[in-house]
Amino acid sequence: MIDPQLYSVDTQAPSADRHFRSREFRRLIAFVRPFRGMLAGGLLLTILFAGLHTVSVAGAFPVFQILLEEEGIGGWIDRTVAGRRLGVTLVGGGALDTTSVRSVAAHRRADSPLLAGDILEGAEGDGAQAVLRALARAPQGESVSAIVIRDGQRRPVTLTPDAPDGQAAWLLRAASWVPADANTARGKLRSLAYILVGMVSVVVAANFFRYLGEVLISKAVLLSMMDLRARLYERVLLLPMSFFASGSTADLVTRFVQDIQEIQRGLTTFFGKFLREPLRAVLILGWALALDWRITLTMLVLGPLTVVLFWAIGRSVKNANRRLLQHYGQMIAALTASLQNLRVVKAYTAEAHERRRLSAVDQRMFHQQLTLAKLQAFVTPAIETLAVVAGSVVTVWLAGRVLDQELSMSKFVTIGVTLSVLFDPLRKLSDVYVRVQRSTAGAERIFQVIDQPTELSTTDSRVPLAPLRQGIEFVDVSFSYPGAATPALRNVSLAIHQGETLAIVGPNGSGKTTLVSMLPRFFDPDHGVIRYDGIDLRQAELVSLRRQFGLVSQDPVVFEGTPLENIAYGVAAAERDKVEAAARRAFADEFIRQIPGGYETTVGERGNTLSGGQRQRIAIARAVYRDAPILIFDEATSQIDSESEQKIQAAVREFARARTTVIIAHRLSTIQFADRIVVMDAGRIVDSGCHKELFDRCLLYRTLCETQFVTEASAPS
Repeated sequence: MIDPQLYSVDTQAPSADRHFRSREFRRLIAFVRPFRGMLAGGLLLTILFAGLHTVSVAGAFPVFQILLEEEGIGGWIDRTVAGRRLGVTLVGGGALDTTSVRSVAAHRRADSPLLAGDILEGAEGDGAQAVLRALARAPQGESVSAIVIRDGQRRPVTLTPDAPDGQAAWLLRAASWVPADANTARGKLRSLAYILVGMVSVVVAANFFRYLGEVLISKAVLLSMMDLRARLYERVLLLPMSFFASGSTADLVTRFVQDIQEIQRGLTTFFGKFLREPLRAVLILGWALALDWRITLTMLVLGPLTVVLFWAIGRSVKNANRRLLQHYGQMIAALTASLQNLRVVKAYTAEAHERRRLSAVDQRMFHQQLTLAKLQAFVTPAIETLAVVAGSVVTVWLAGRVLDQELSMSKFVTIGVTLSVLFDPLRKLSDVYVRVQRSTAGAERIFQVIDQPTELSTTDSRVPLAPLRQGIEFVDVSFSYPGAATPALRNVSLAIHQGETLAIVGPNGSGKTTLVSMLPRFFDPDHGVIRYDGIDLRQAELVSLRRQFGLVSQDPVVFEGTPLENIAYGVAAAERDKVEAAARRAFADEFIRQIPGGYETTVGERGNTLSGGQRQRIAIARAVYRDAPILIFDEATSQIDSESEQKIQAAVREFARARTTVIIAHRLSTIQFADRIVVMDAGRIVDSGCHKELFDRCLLYRTLCETQFVTEASAPS
């Protein structure tokens, strides 16, 4: 049973589950899966961007080393490699302070092992940089003589460095690119130029990969949204008419436009940033850890607070966005009603009333939009505040190490830059979570429609129907519209014989249109059964059933397009001669040929370039073109002038010959040629018979003749 409140934007309640809707998100991902090759390419390029971006961040260190340290980049490489080969941490200066010995046991074989606080000098009066260069570049197993200053005493030592490890070997290869005069002012400037050229090249390549990656990801998401829209449209076209009976189409239009746009933004943000930003954070964090492992203290402080912040704000964003999407539906409904009925609005000088009505809807939208704006505006400042607090604590701590000469100035500045860059992906991740939460709110509404049972799912079997041979029978049929207080049909039993022309009359709201709507199964009975040549309509193949009917409704439907396309509606390759023949039988050919462009001209949205009578005649021509064995005319001549009506009546009588025809009309001339007339009131059949019989014995029919049928008959003919 379809929930009628699903379709009402006013009464739809938010889901009780306010957490992240992983099921809806997984279903969205399934729509992207067919484009996984394109998406994988985009993600791979995103990974390359993240890696190159980290390289560009790491490039700041040699720049600061050149600008801030006396030893320059070449000296830093020698000191770092020598320290790794000796198993100690060496600090730059006029001499080298072994402030940390990582592997003292490796030097027990030497005359004097290195201890924390030792200062190294060259054995022959050379500076510290010379002995470090020798230690860094000594072949494996070769010893280097040096002087150790410990407690003010100078002691000669022989140091045998270990084989270069991976990092030391990489640094030695990098040293081959360092100019020989790297420690001079000119050499430092040339080294700086080389490094900056390299960094610019890396940044250009990284952003090129980012551009290509975002294009591929956007293309994959846009194609998947086309599939989602197609799936939604396909499902909407297959939904029973009862789905649309209790609500406006505006909310459904909002799902097609606004909801899918939210999903598109969410998925684009997810695939574009969800991998890129965490990967950037991890790689930059790895670089920070290589600089100083204590940087993890920042993450320990900031991480849990960020997670809690994301969770709380994301939940509120999803709920606010769901309500905003509902208000979008109300806005579309109000605009559509005003614009489609603009003639009435102007005639009743109700412009101010419509402005107030639209303003009230706009106010509700404003409050939801403001709520979303406040939530989204809060996330970034909150994350940045946490980052500044944590960064300030770490900065004070690192500055203390610099003042105690435990950390070089270049390393201090590099860590500060790395920290600031590290918080950027964390800040952007907040936008990812908010966007994804907004997209799941839209997905929830989309899948509510997609998950509705279709007309085909309510069919018990697939019995194909042939043209009617015997007749159609209503047996004790009752029906109520969703949410209606009273039934539209009450225990209706009626037989329609093959080849019979049946007219149905009654006051407004008596159930006439509902009754004929049951024939092509626009609605199914709540109780009772309808049989087509003895076959329950619910067991019939739906397509073959509806092919038996030609329909002309009370409201003439003309689609945007040409008269040719409208008359041959639903037929891929229209037969021009057959279209013109149908138009002539409906007396539409005469005005179509007078239109500039004739059958090939565009008649505008809803046929707004045509009069009501012209639209009705095109609708009748459409039914004639279909040439179905059963015809349904629901007030089909209600907007036809008297002269055209006489011609159309003749055409209808001829066309109805040897066909089963059901007519709903308020004009006596429309129903007098019927074989039988059925009178309805309050959802029941109160009488049936020919015109004369009913006029004599049925008070309601006589009243209809004297009032609704105007002056065409005040006595039986």
